[in-house]
Amino acid sequence: CAMKVLPSHLDEAEVRAEQGLALLLEKLLAERGWDFRGYKKTSLTRRVLKRLQANGLSSVKEYLSLLDSDPSEYQRLFSCLTIKVSEFFREPEVFAALSDILRQDFCGSPVRAWCCASACGEEAYSLAILLFECLGMDALSASKVFATDIDPEALEYGRRATYRIDSVANVSPEIKERYFIDMDGQFKVKYTVRNIVKFGTLDIVRNPPLSGMQLVFCRNLFIYFDKPLQEKVFHKLDYALKPGGVLALGRAEVLPQQYSSGYEPVGKGLNLFRKKGK
Repeated sequence: CAMKVLPSHLDEAEVRAEQGLALLLEKLLAERGWDFRGYKKTSLTRRVLKRLQANGLSSVKEYLSLLDSDPSEYQRLFSCLTIKVSEFFREPEVFAALSDILRQDFCGSPVRAWCCASACGEEAYSLAILLFECLGMDALSASKVFATDIDPEALEYGRRATYRIDSVANVSPEIKERYFIDMDGQFKVKYTVRNIVKFGTLDIVRNPPLSGMQLVFCRNLFIYFDKPLQEKVFHKLDYALKPGGVLALGRAEVLPQQYSSGYEPVGKGLNLFRKKGK
């Protein structure tokens, strides 16, 4: 008889997890309002498999029964499906380029910045520190960084603003001295910076976007979306960003083709884009 050939990127356990994935995603939407249907299936499958293995289960059908009998498993699954990998001033060259832009174009003007998919807040606070470094006090007093994410637990972590030493590896001693409190191996963001960062729950897939932004950060989120969802979400980011504003994407991400004519690259290889128009 013919031997079944598994897809090269999946082993047998992952194939079993993938087979029930659609049912699981529909259940998450119906029971919790979480819409992961446009996320890339390979990444979702591997994360679902982790929860199956953690519970000693061999199929999504068994896992669906577990969710019914133990609703607390929903939150554990949610935490597994959502990505929270970040650090302060990740890719320092991007922030160096933004520093030049802020000093040249926005020094005397307030800035509204949106950090979409902010996870635990490292990127949002990095933006806030950049505003402190680059703007005058009058402009700074009217500036705000909006940090949004789908995960309320991650947002609460961000509000606490206390981070391990590895999160601040890219932060210079001078910046640490000005904007952090050293708490015996952990670093807490000072209140002056925390005061201009506003955290809020927002599911960029399902909720309306913010608006009137001069800076929009949405880095390393599109890599988890399929192409139709990328285009849907980018439409929201484009709506949020004012003409002349700057958009930051992750290094592995690209502008949807239908929007490419409306943006021009800033720098080389940084995935920073300025929205055309005035």
